[in-house]
Amino acid sequence: MLRSLLFLPFLCCSLLKNIAKPPNQSHHKNTLNYYFNTPASNWNEAIPIGNGRMGSMIFGTVNQELIQTNDDTFWSGEPRNLQKPGTYQYLEEIRKQIKHGNTSEAQKLINSHMLGAWNQSYMPLADILLRMNQDETQATAYKRSLDLSTGIVTIAYKQKEVNYKREIFASFPQQAIIIRLTADKKKALNLIASLQSLVKYQTHSANQQLIINGQAPIHIEPNYQGIHPPIYQDGHGMRFEGRLFITETDGQILADSNQLKLQNASFATLVFVDATSYNGFDKDPFSAGKDEKKQCEAYSKGLLGKSYQAIRQAHIKDYQALFGRVNLHLGTSTEDNFPLDQRIKNYNKDKDPALTALYFQFGRYLLISSSRKGSQPANLQGIWSNLLQPAWSANWTINCNAQINYWPVELANLSECHLPLLNLIRETTVDGQKTAKNLYNSRGWMAHHNIDLWRTTWPVGGNGLWAIYQVGGAWLCQHIWEHYLFTQDKQFLAEYFPILYEASLFYVDNLQEDGQGYLVTNPSESFENHYFNAKKEKVWACEGAVQDMQIIRSLLKNTLQAFDILGKDQTQKQEIARVLARLAPMKISPRTGQLQEWNDDWDAAEPFNGQVPHGWGLVASDLITLHQTPDLAKAIRQTITYRKPAYAMNTGSWSGAFAANFWARLAEGDSVQMVLDRHFSKALYTNLTCQFTGFWQIDGNLGMTAAIGEMLMQSQGGEIALLPALPSKYPTGYVTGLKARGGYTVDVFWENTKLTKVVIKSRLAGKVSIRYKDKVKQLTVKPLSSFTLTDADFL
Repeated sequence: MLRSLLFLPFLCCSLLKNIAKPPNQSHHKNTLNYYFNTPASNWNEAIPIGNGRMGSMIFGTVNQELIQTNDDTFWSGEPRNLQKPGTYQYLEEIRKQIKHGNTSEAQKLINSHMLGAWNQSYMPLADILLRMNQDETQATAYKRSLDLSTGIVTIAYKQKEVNYKREIFASFPQQAIIIRLTADKKKALNLIASLQSLVKYQTHSANQQLIINGQAPIHIEPNYQGIHPPIYQDGHGMRFEGRLFITETDGQILADSNQLKLQNASFATLVFVDATSYNGFDKDPFSAGKDEKKQCEAYSKGLLGKSYQAIRQAHIKDYQALFGRVNLHLGTSTEDNFPLDQRIKNYNKDKDPALTALYFQFGRYLLISSSRKGSQPANLQGIWSNLLQPAWSANWTINCNAQINYWPVELANLSECHLPLLNLIRETTVDGQKTAKNLYNSRGWMAHHNIDLWRTTWPVGGNGLWAIYQVGGAWLCQHIWEHYLFTQDKQFLAEYFPILYEASLFYVDNLQEDGQGYLVTNPSESFENHYFNAKKEKVWACEGAVQDMQIIRSLLKNTLQAFDILGKDQTQKQEIARVLARLAPMKISPRTGQLQEWNDDWDAAEPFNGQVPHGWGLVASDLITLHQTPDLAKAIRQTITYRKPAYAMNTGSWSGAFAANFWARLAEGDSVQMVLDRHFSKALYTNLTCQFTGFWQIDGNLGMTAAIGEMLMQSQGGEIALLPALPSKYPTGYVTGLKARGGYTVDVFWENTKLTKVVIKSRLAGKVSIRYKDKVKQLTVKPLSSFTLTDADFL
């Protein structure tokens, strides 16, 4: 049942004065908060909060507050062996059919013999319902807001001469959802609290705590398979417990079997904690699971005796240690003071520059809220889901979506938030080694296009068009390398080196000759795209899709560099180097001047569907750059100009993320702005979350966050570029705290579209190249040093 249906019964319906001064938060206060004058009428209008492990959506209704919660480990299913030993026996025939041009026959063989079961689904946990028994229509001065500088949601209104206020946030230090309720008159605060869930559950009370226990289904079908009821099985499936209790109040607390009552209060602090029986991706959550009751008890005891102010201050200190690293100011306008839903509904591309800064900071907020040390990585909806069958199971889709979530993480100075994805990679190698052996008869490890909590890597069901994606694991490895480039952490690189090496070995064994002496993937597909083959058939199976080869080339290059950085045995390096030298190169079509998407010069069957996969080398690595590979950059630009990915699917999700980042890397700021304008006008819910085919898909938010950052500073290709793609919409502004590859922190100030000052802090000694427009300045820096340049240094 849709969450909105559960909820409906309770609803009524300038310029900087001194650019050289350190940033003052008051300059950009309206880029750090948004507000509404009405409660949320459905889930897509609610405000998200999270602490990495726990997520909630806040509706803010006067009569009844609905706080819908998630736990990042609450999934359907359990560990399962999807391996089919010996399946590689079909590969020789599949490869033969592809080589001979019998593509349709090869596709039939792939779909018959190589595919497996569907992934499991991410589950909603529990709803917190707070019934206030207040008349919605009599409330005045209503305001519902999110302060990005503190991560706190505030709901305030007046009723019958009483001013009511709620503060709600997700505390990482306390691992709890905190709800503070106040009224400015004594005995004016009364409520009845209850808990409910969409999965099997029961509630009871004990020691003035309201407790909910539930169990996840053993299986949920993906939403694209149609509506299916959840399948439960005795003795199987993950358990959870949630506890709601009051830590301090001046009122009376009463608890019965399924309700928690507060009477005659003027303030109260409510706390919700939860735990699941998840005990790792390889352990049965029922028979070998953790004791969720003991975990909840420990969380509860950790809150006893702590005042609300102490909890709040600890939360803000923890949160601001991450969020406060970056400040961004792009201008102000009268729209800054409008409610967010009005700003989005009435968005004008020539106005509201502060919305772009707000959106960038909101993306950073989402990453902090859904990806913290020890948590799962941000999934297709971050950490927030309200459906038993969420869109695409709300899993980790690694043919782009999961990776796009983390495009901004290093640039936006949130390296710690990258760790959950890096840990997922480590866990995925376990099943990935089995898939490499059983499906491809190869050493090393690999993963295809979908991963769930149980870290299975076998191709999912449906169609090889998406399932046979040989480079999902290799693309994930790019994040290992990027984390190293930004942090320069050799200990981290040494820890993850075996993962890079084993991923490379898979391609050493698995690549096939293409008839021209080059090594390619076979079978392959190009990011779910069809082409017209020599027989004029609309097909997808191929050998050596260009994105495959770009990703593999980057993986092998990165691995070879890691050998040298870490001083590894050079004899092991040689077989990787030999394969790298034989990889099929990128090609420019002599017919069109575009970068070819396939090893052969085929025409895309659906060129305007928003999918330009061979742009990977431009946006996800430095294989294509404006200054080092100008011919390739020109060719991919012609491809993008022809295929217009920014106009597909209203720039929601990955389509807009790729388009905006393409133009940023091509240093065309106003083209980036065009994508942003379409995104703001067509792809957003009123709470700033990105909608794609009727669902929130968070890669749209986070991909655009990366593009906004890269408008202002880039660091691929061995140099730091200042204002490489600044749109004309933002003539004056500043950004402080961005991170650059090499371990640098960069502050950039500009006025009248021209650079005025850059401050670069270096953590390590080394040489750095700084680019501004067509001028490059090379500097030698000392460790823990800082240097300042002005526009005069680039004359």
